[in-house]
Amino acid sequence: MEAVQKNRQPYTPGQSEFWRVTIALMLASLSIFSTLYVFQPLLPVFTDQFQVSATESSLLMSACVIAMVVGLFILGFSADRYGRAAVMKVSLFITAGTLILLPFTPTFGWMVVVRFIQGFFLAGIPAAAMGYLGAEVAHKHLGLAMTLYISSNALGGMGGRVVGGYVTDMFNWQSTLYIFAAFGLLSALLFLVLFPKERFFEKTDQAISDDLKGMLVHLKSRSMLVLFMMGVLLQIVFTAIWTYIPFHLQGDPFNWSLKWIAFTYFAYVFGVLAPPLAGRVSDLIGLKKVMFTGVTILIVGAALTALPSGTFVLVGLSLICMGFFVAHSMAAALVSKSATHHKSGASGFYLISYYLGVAIGSTAIGTLWESYQWTGVLSVTLLLIILFIFLPLYKNE
Repeated sequence: MEAVQKNRQPYTPGQSEFWRVTIALMLASLSIFSTLYVFQPLLPVFTDQFQVSATESSLLMSACVIAMVVGLFILGFSADRYGRAAVMKVSLFITAGTLILLPFTPTFGWMVVVRFIQGFFLAGIPAAAMGYLGAEVAHKHLGLAMTLYISSNALGGMGGRVVGGYVTDMFNWQSTLYIFAAFGLLSALLFLVLFPKERFFEKTDQAISDDLKGMLVHLKSRSMLVLFMMGVLLQIVFTAIWTYIPFHLQGDPFNWSLKWIAFTYFAYVFGVLAPPLAGRVSDLIGLKKVMFTGVTILIVGAALTALPSGTFVLVGLSLICMGFFVAHSMAAALVSKSATHHKSGASGFYLISYYLGVAIGSTAIGTLWESYQWTGVLSVTLLLIILFIFLPLYKNE
C-alpha cells in the first residue's frame, strides 16, 4: 500500500523519474525549437534557390508560427482530453517526418504547405509539456523542472540558427534538414524510452462542448489573463530587440558586418544557463520574486544597448537573454501552478499569447524603427516592460 502511495506522489529531484521526465522534455524541446528556427538563417538561400522575394521566403517562418498558434489551441485541448504524453509523442515523430519530406518538395509553394503542417505539430510539445509538468512534478520543484525545459527552448533556438547556417554554408540546405531530421528521430525514440506514464491524468468522457467550456474558463480568470498578457509583452520586447538589433549594428557608430552580427546569437547561452539556476532559487523564495528579478535584468540589458559601444551592446544583449528567459520560465511555471484543471489548455493559451508577441514584435515595431531608429524601438519596449511590472497589481480576483 505504501509503495502504491509513493508512486502516486508528484516527482521530486530525489527521484530518477523526475530526471527522466526532465531529460526527455529537454530533448524534445531541442528538437522542436531547432526545427522551428533552423529556417531563419536559411531564408536568403531559399530566395536564390526558388527565385522568390525576401518577403515570400519569410513565409517559411511566418506560416510555421501561424500554424503553431492554431496547434497550441487544438493540441492543448486534445492533450487535456486524450492525454499529454500521447500528443507529445505524435508531435515528435511527425516533426521528424516532415523534415525528411521537405527536401523532396517540388516547388516553393509546397514547401510552405509542408512547413505549415509541420508548425501545427511543432505545437504539440509546448502545448502539453507545461501541463504535464504541472500535474506530475511537485509544486515546490516545478520551477526547476520548468526552467530546465525553458532553457532547452533557448538552446534549441540558438542551435537551429547557428548550426543550420554553418552546415548549409559548408554543404547545402538539404543536408541541414536531413541532419536535423536525424536528431529529431533520435529525440523521439529516446522520448519513448525515457518518458514515464502519466499517473495523474484522467481521461474525460464529458461532451466536447463541456470540455471546451472548461478550457475557456481560463479566459475568465483575471490572474490567468494577466499571465497571458505578460507572455505577449515579454515576447514583443524580446522579438523587437532581436529583429532590429542587426540594422542598428550595421549603422553608425558600429558598422559591423553580418558575420559579426551573427555572433551576437551566442548571447542565447545566457538564456540557456540562467533559467535552471533561477529555478533552484525559485524553490526557495518563490516564482514571482524570481520573475521580477528577470524583468529587472531585462530592463538593465535593454538600457545598455542604447550606449554607443559594442562592448556594452554585447553585455546588454546577454542580460536581455538572461532576463527574458528567466522571466518567461517563471511566468510559464505560474500558469501551470495556478491552473487547477485543463492545465495543457492554460499553458496553450499562454503560449498562444507568447507567439502573438512574436508577430507583433517583428512587424508592428517596424514603423518605429523606420521613423525613430533604435531610440524608438527601445522607448516602446521599455514602456512595455514597465507595464509588465505593474500588471500583477491587478491580478487578485
